[in-house]
Amino acid sequence: MNIRKNGILNGGSIGAIYIVTLYIISSLLNWKFGLNMQSIIMIVVGIIFGVLGGIIGVNKK
Repeated sequence: MNIRKNGILNGGSIGAIYIVTLYIISSLLNWKFGLNMQSIIMIVVGIIFGVLGGIIGVNKK
């Protein structure tokens, strides 16, 4: 995939999709899995690192 613009949006959306997918799989496999502060921090960190990866990927020559 060759994306030249919107690294923040593309990276953030990919990070969010990745974290939401992990959350859904974890909740299906573990019935006691819940949304707590640790889960929220994991979601935010995943989106932030996705944004950073998108910025780096777009600006890489």
